[in-house]
Amino acid sequence: MFRVRPSTDRLAQDAYEAYAKSTDNKNVRGDELPAWGELGTPVQNGWRLAAEAVRHRLEM
Repeated sequence: MFRVRPSTDRLAQDAYEAYAKSTDNKNVRGDELPAWGELGTPVQNGWRLAAEAVRHRLEM
């Protein structure tokens, strides 16, 4: 059966949002986390890289 793979962007955003939810939307200093769309490109790219690393591990 053919399955559609979620995009790296979708995985990264989902992971970030799950992290935010698990920390009551606070960072380690207790500051409010920004929404995905408010993150800078370097931070979003970090989450994309993490998402691809997990995808690679799962597909091995």
